[in-house]
Amino acid sequence: MEELDIHKQIKVLLDQATHLLNHKKDFGQAKDTLHKLESMDSENPVVLYNLAIVCIHLQDYNSAIDYLKRCMSLPMTFIDIRQVRKVYIFTLMQKGDYDRALDELQQQNDQDDAIIQMKAFALEKKGNYRQALQLYENILEDNPDNVNACNAIAYIIALLPDGNLSKALELAKKAVSHAPNNAAYNDTLGYVYYKREEYNMAKKFLKKALSLKPDNSEIRSHIDELLNIS
Repeated sequence: MEELDIHKQIKVLLDQATHLLNHKKDFGQAKDTLHKLESMDSENPVVLYNLAIVCIHLQDYNSAIDYLKRCMSLPMTFIDIRQVRKVYIFTLMQKGDYDRALDELQQQNDQDDAIIQMKAFALEKKGNYRQALQLYENILEDNPDNVNACNAIAYIIALLPDGNLSKALELAKKAVSHAPNNAAYNDTLGYVYYKREEYNMAKKFLKKALSLKPDNSEIRSHIDELLNIS
């Protein structure tokens, strides 16, 4: 009877935690609830996975990685190990550990869009622009409406000394038209205009990008480049 009561308590708390996480977006309270669950059932992969998700939202990537490692060491029950591994790789990249992320990506049997995009992003961050560009172009060939790929291709082309800036402009405009208030897309469009020496247009979109994400160092660096020229 007591064991049944514990299982019932775990279910109630887990329902509370997922509601706080997914609907209320109250990550602090969700974390406290999940910690209670962890003390009751420390080898529950669902609890550990949700703790990792909360830590990612709170930008505590080291803790998230620890929870995901613990989760992956356990028999998977009511959880998809492939999804756990994808989140683990995503967290490594959020932490800036692109070497480790690429090692993990090489070991993945699944080669869906999410895996390919993460690999391309990690290669881009490592400065392997042409390899990244080829992967993004493969994604776009399979799915012409993938605006993340459009944006990434446009940005990488702008970085290359021999990039086709007309193509970059077309793709960057497509991304912004799909999501006008996306800071990254506005930043790319502004940077492409900068590389095309269309400085007034560059200023317009870079300023908008900064207004959307005022603490983003990459956007600020692009504005600094523009100010040094104009």
